[in-house]
Amino acid sequence: MNLSIPNSSGTASRPTRARRTRAFSLLEIVLVLFVFGVLAAALTPSVHDVIIQGRRQAEVRSLDELVGTITASFQATDLTQLNVAALPGTIGSSDTATRFSTSTSTPYTTTATQDWFAKVGRLRGLTPQLGSPPSATVQPELARIAFNALGQPRLVFAAPAEPGRQRFLVVSLTAPAGQFVLPAYEANAAWFDAIWHHDWENRSAGLPAYWTGRLTAAQAAAWTQGGGGTTQVHRLVVRRITLPKFRFTVNNNHPTETAWLSFNNTPQAFTAPANSGANVSPEILGGRLITLNRGTTWPGVEALRFHVAANDAVTLQ
Repeated sequence: MNLSIPNSSGTASRPTRARRTRAFSLLEIVLVLFVFGVLAAALTPSVHDVIIQGRRQAEVRSLDELVGTITASFQATDLTQLNVAALPGTIGSSDTATRFSTSTSTPYTTTATQDWFAKVGRLRGLTPQLGSPPSATVQPELARIAFNALGQPRLVFAAPAEPGRQRFLVVSLTAPAGQFVLPAYEANAAWFDAIWHHDWENRSAGLPAYWTGRLTAAQAAAWTQGGGGTTQVHRLVVRRITLPKFRFTVNNNHPTETAWLSFNNTPQAFTAPANSGANVSPEILGGRLITLNRGTTWPGVEALRFHVAANDAVTLQ
């Protein structure tokens, strides 16, 4: 005979199924962590690369803006405080030549009237504090011109004088201090051209041949290391500026009047004597203000005033 024992509620109990809980074994935990590690290792280079490229693109935009300001300065008649293309031999006796970068590593520690970044600052509406550093604590707006977001000094170099043009380099290293080393500055065309003619956009590019022997093996290796055929050379952002030079011809066929050209803030910089035919001026940097006076004695009368932008000529009769 089957008997059932009532439960506390007065109903018969039924067979119950035990609930089982299962914990992860140590091996399974290790395997999961291993998978996460593999995924992290695979993703980390991509994330790092995105950060590097983001910094570079941001600096490209900043340098393009800087190039625009420098190029606009070429029209300025104030060669000491505004015109960045104020070089020896192209300025008046009362002007001071622009002070360009002369080091690839030393940060700017003071501000002078003729510093390239002080001129850019003025063109952007700033009033530089002369004698003070362009730093985040003293002159933050000027510091944002002189240094990039990683605290590296932006560098502006002027090429040695050459016929037909004046070249400038704007350079910025998008890497923390100490990670890469630039060769020490040399005031010659070979040093300048090594940067000018190199492909800094190519992510697989090597270093300029001119840098060989100017960097240690370890310094060069830091630039050329990378995965998947890439290097670190693209971390240097380079922008090039070419300012043309022009000549002005004065055909003076007038029997008694002399023609005088004034430019580079220099009165009577060039003279075309009366009845002398074609007179070709020296090369003049693009954007410079030229005035032409004519008469039997200086200053005569002003006949022309313009900013030079091409090879041009005028005839006096």
